[in-house]
Amino acid sequence: MSEGAAGLRADTGRPLRLFVPDDYEDLLAAAKGQSEVLGIQRLLTLARSGAALRVSWQPAIAKKAFASGSIYPLLAVLLLLQDAEHWLTQADGEESKLAVDSVRRTIAKHRLARDFFADSDIVVCADSLGEGLPSDLYDAASRRLRSREDFETLVVDALSAQRRGSIGSATSYSSVSALGVIVAELFENTDMHAKLDLEGKPLKSDSIRGLMFKRVVIEVPPDKGSPKGAAPKPVECFEISVFDSGLGYYPSYTRQPLDSTVELKDEWKVLHNCLERHYFPELTDNRAGHRAMGLYEVLRAIQSLKGRVEIRTGRLFAYRTFLDGQVQAQMQPLAAMAHFAWPKPRLLDVEKKYVAVPSEQDALVGTSVRVVVPLD
Repeated sequence: MSEGAAGLRADTGRPLRLFVPDDYEDLLAAAKGQSEVLGIQRLLTLARSGAALRVSWQPAIAKKAFASGSIYPLLAVLLLLQDAEHWLTQADGEESKLAVDSVRRTIAKHRLARDFFADSDIVVCADSLGEGLPSDLYDAASRRLRSREDFETLVVDALSAQRRGSIGSATSYSSVSALGVIVAELFENTDMHAKLDLEGKPLKSDSIRGLMFKRVVIEVPPDKGSPKGAAPKPVECFEISVFDSGLGYYPSYTRQPLDSTVELKDEWKVLHNCLERHYFPELTDNRAGHRAMGLYEVLRAIQSLKGRVEIRTGRLFAYRTFLDGQVQAQMQPLAAMAHFAWPKPRLLDVEKKYVAVPSEQDALVGTSVRVVVPLD
């Protein structure tokens, strides 16, 4: 369970056994800002592959997670997996089976907390369980996604709570509002393209979408002028992540499966087209109602907040960073906006860091998008 599933321990026997230890929270904290949403995406990939999962819980963490599952995003999704078995493991090794139906209903009906008393919070659409319309994200009367203004308010409220006060300047508020629009676009994409298979039928099992808020500590290189060998500098950040267990960008866009015959460069092109309509005009968009969110606008908002964005879909892991202290690729801005020094709408590869050429990753279902911005 590498690549973000910090806190869970796996036994590769059959069925696949996952252990949730009592020191889960300490293990998660020790991960130092690693992406929890990637752990969620790996869990969903395992579940959708048909792997039989047996989850063993130690008593203390089971009590916490079963009482307040939504403040543990990875564990909340683990509890929603339809075919996973859950067992309580005592110190003497004795195990007893756990019933999770009521816990699932509680997680599915959870509303995001406005006071944000915990380090993380998650709201989920458990579509295949018939719990796909949480009131934070959908209007109860129309059963449609809430307005962009509502999403904007959701993000502003959550970030204000983490800052222990309101958003300060008009410039800061404008930037955070833009981030709210980005989140609305990302979640709308899951509503339109992450619930159905290639034949247009609802995904039958473990069809889950979610929005996560989280306070994290990211380590960046020490300030210039620091003594040689100085430790990395911790930066308190606010994370917003959107994820789904759908087809992923390439199959959704092309209406073709993603397999070994698909060239990585073509998948990379599709990723950019999904984020900005007609970035590569030779690619045909086969999705109904596609509008695209505008990668340039996304990067501009994240740059203004000095943040970072990571996108994991299919075999790709792309990012751009504007965090102070992290080395930023010096990419030329758009000619028309050069005097503002806005970033060129181009993503970079996580492994190659400063190169816009993809490295092949293990294929994962769905898509996760993680945005991180400093709290100060």
